Amino acid sequence: MHIITVAPIKRGIPIDELSYFTMDDVLPGTLVTVPLRGRLTPALVIRSTPAHQMKSEIKHAKFAIKKLETVHARNFFRKEFIEACETTGKYFAASTGAVIHSAFPSALVLSEKAGAKIPTRERPKRFSRRMIFQADETDRYITYKSHIREVFARGASCYFVLPSIQDIEHTYASLEKGIQEYTFILHGGLSKKELEARWTKITSMTHPVLIIGTPLFLSIPRYDIESIILDRESAGAYTLQSRPFLDLRVFAEEFAKAIGSDIIFGDLFLRTETLYRAEQGELEYFMRPKFRLPSTAKQHIIDMRELGEQPAIGRIAIASPELVDLIEDVRKKGTHGFIMSVRRGFAPMTVCGDCGTVVSCERCTAPMVLHKKNGTQKDGEGEFNIFLCHRCGFERDTDRICSHCGGWRLTPLGIGVTQAEDAIRQRFPDARIFRMDKDVVKKHAEAQKVMSEFYQTPGSILIGTEMAIPYLTDPIATVAILSVNSMLTIPDFRMGERVFRLLLLLREKAREHFVIQTRDMDVPLFELATSGNIGEFLRTELDARSQLGYPPFSTLIKFTHEGRKSDGEAMMHEIEKLLGAYHPVTFPSFIARVKGKYRMNALLKIPIGGWPNEELLGLIRALPMEIEVRVNPESVI
Repeated sequence: MHIITVAPIKRGIPIDELSYFTMDDVLPGTLVTVPLRGRLTPALVIRSTPAHQMKSEIKHAKFAIKKLETVHARNFFRKEFIEACETTGKYFAASTGAVIHSAFPSALVLSEKAGAKIPTRERPKRFSRRMIFQADETDRYITYKSHIREVFARGASCYFVLPSIQDIEHTYASLEKGIQEYTFILHGGLSKKELEARWTKITSMTHPVLIIGTPLFLSIPRYDIESIILDRESAGAYTLQSRPFLDLRVFAEEFAKAIGSDIIFGDLFLRTETLYRAEQGELEYFMRPKFRLPSTAKQHIIDMRELGEQPAIGRIAIASPELVDLIEDVRKKGTHGFIMSVRRGFAPMTVCGDCGTVVSCERCTAPMVLHKKNGTQKDGEGEFNIFLCHRCGFERDTDRICSHCGGWRLTPLGIGVTQAEDAIRQRFPDARIFRMDKDVVKKHAEAQKVMSEFYQTPGSILIGTEMAIPYLTDPIATVAILSVNSMLTIPDFRMGERVFRLLLLLREKAREHFVIQTRDMDVPLFELATSGNIGEFLRTELDARSQLGYPPFSTLIKFTHEGRKSDGEAMMHEIEKLLGAYHPVTFPSFIARVKGKYRMNALLKIPIGGWPNEELLGLIRALPMEIEVRVNPESVI
């Protein structure tokens, strides 16, 4: 009899390892199913020990050791994948099983066709080079094509990592010419049957292959992968929004290191942390990064404060006279225009005209967003207004008074995408106008249909949110952003970088005109964005983060409790005592209440080189399950 130790491949398990007994000697790396919480759960065997060597431990165990149910597959995961999951788990204070669950497609966990295959030819492990490539998309893809063919010439394969289905399909169209029969797409939108078929074909093909997919499929057992390209490196979609809150860019780097593959981080504007690592010599230059990006478009920064009220277009000026002229030019020439609003709905905020109180959600305190809705209401059918909370989804009618003073003068503020569409349609009643945001486009196929019709309609205008940007695959004559100042009011240290990158992405799409409308001309990053001056922005950003001790000059660890306010305060007090040597700072979330539950946070700043820390890791893993732990989170508020 043997006692095996397994790591459950499941999120939310409070302990990293579980023990079972079996009559067979099951080797580490074997995929098994074990009884857990009343159901069978996939698990990875970590070690196996003869029972006679553990007599004392078995005798004094406080629990009954259950029998192993099923051995599903031996050597299901390649050892390098397990190694990368273990290392990633330590970095994010997560169990190895939870990382495997997040870094391997769940549809294939128990698939007979997905297990690791023994390579037909052993390849010596290479030294993994880590490189950066910062340039516009055209230059990046020309260089990627050449690089992939060089990898093929060495008899090796390449994995091209991207964050979304749209990015994958766009990249496939750009790279598959000439190597179409050796190029494969893998993403979560495929059915299990299609995934199994592609997985089998990729693993059985003797010719080198190019795989374009999400990080979820990096574990595919192609033992000849010598290059991993991780493009759109700055995309927030690489960070998981549920436990164990992994950053899959970290996993991809650890996996590349484990298999001896080169990894290239590419983007128009790489993250500040990545560029700093290159400055420190931790990352190499694949190509010398561009710190000033050229543009063929004429740049416009328009001060909207000078316009005052524009009754013909709305209560406030939504489109400046310059933008109106540019839209006229687009229609006259039969080109295309994209107008972006950073917020969904009609107005992002509503305030009391008497006392200034913001209309907030009853369940989570977030500002309520004014939306227009079609349907049936108590006064009849047709279009009517509602308040909608974008944080928790709570909806209510607009027949309200101020919760503070009882006043009726509730005034909408800001420009939402619906208000922008109404204003532009009012000004150009005969124009072909399309709209793309989460309220009107729910699925990837719907977004593709909208974009196809837009590009096929000369003189058309697309109005949308940030959601539309990945679908702008062809140049746009005129690109305008109506207002971005509201984003800069969010007190998060990454917000300036996020806005700067957003402006650079929009600027890259523009061929004739790029317009920024603002009510605050004193924001330096507008001028830096229109001139494409990444170098100067990076210098100022690093100076600010250095003074505040934010990444890349530290590692942030954020702890969050959601529940009753008294429980959250008590839990934060416990964290202050338990982690007192690391000087935690506790505070309520920026939006403190979500669906009636209060959110409290604690934040640690660990100096460079101080994480992972085995002592601190042990303390963190001992925390109750209701505490969410995020390492280097996208937001600290």
